[in-house]
Amino acid sequence: MVDRSTKPLLWSDNFAVGHAGLDAQHRRLVELINDVDAAIHSKNNPAQLADLLKALRDAAKEHIRQEDALLWEIRSGTYESAQDRSRTPHFLKVMAEAAFDMHMADHATLVARFDAIVGAPADVLCDTLKAWFLDHAIKHDSHLKAIFQAIQ
Repeated sequence: MVDRSTKPLLWSDNFAVGHAGLDAQHRRLVELINDVDAAIHSKNNPAQLADLLKALRDAAKEHIRQEDALLWEIRSGTYESAQDRSRTPHFLKVMAEAAFDMHMADHATLVARFDAIVGAPADVLCDTLKAWFLDHAIKHDSHLKAIFQAIQ
C-alpha cells in the first residue's frame, strides 16, 4: 500500500442545497469522510476504521431517506416552507415531479456504490469516498438545490 497523505475534504457552499437539515447532513458526511481518512493514515486501530465506515454508511442512508421524504412532500404539495408556512407552490411541484424519478433512481444506486467503494484498497478509499460524495452533493442534488433556492 502506498501511504499518500490526502488533503481533507473541506466544506464548500457548493455542497449546500439550501435546506438546513440536508446541509447539516452533508456537513456530517464530509466530517465522517475526513475521519475515515485520518483513521486510515493513523493505522492505529483497524476497528475504528470499520466503525467509521459503518457510521458513514448509516449517515448516508439517513440522508437519502430525508431527501426522499422532502422531495415527496414537495411533489405532493404538502411541504411547508419555513419562510412563509404556505403550501408548496405549483411550479415547485412541477420541478419536483420532473426530478423525482431520476433522483430516486440515483438514490437507489448511491448506497450500492458506497458498498462497492468500501471494499477498495486503503490507498484509494478516501479519494473514492470523496468523489462519491462530490458526485452526490454537486451533481445529483442540483435539482434539490434549484427547488430550495426557488423557495427562498
